[in-house]
Amino acid sequence: MYAIVEVGGRQYRVAPGEKFLVEKLKKPAGASVELPVMLLSDETGISVGKPYIDGKTLSAMVLGEAKGEKLIVFKYTPKKRYRRKTGHRQTYTMLQVIDNTAAATASVEKTAQSEPATVEPSAEATTTAE
Repeated sequence: MYAIVEVGGRQYRVAPGEKFLVEKLKKPAGASVELPVMLLSDETGISVGKPYIDGKTLSAMVLGEAKGEKLIVFKYTPKKRYRRKTGHRQTYTMLQVIDNTAAATASVEKTAQSEPATVEPSAEATTTAE
């Protein structure tokens, strides 16, 4: 079972329990993130969205931040004695897939369609309104 999700304009292929790096998100460690699902492959088959599958999300937990490998940026102009060497390390957020809520969301939608919701006023609501 796997899914393709989109985070920050990039697509990632993830499986339940898998850890993966995405570009830095403004979320603290331990926070939960809902990711839109573009493709879902499970025991029933493959579902493809246009671009996302309606009502299906993937739940992931933020584990923390990590830095990528260092990139060297070297500027050079020949015959002018101009050389500039700088480096850059990109910050990433590490996510772990908690639960594939796409299947759970689909089952909730089926039960909601089969049973119409009825709201009955309670006795407390009637007395406080008067």
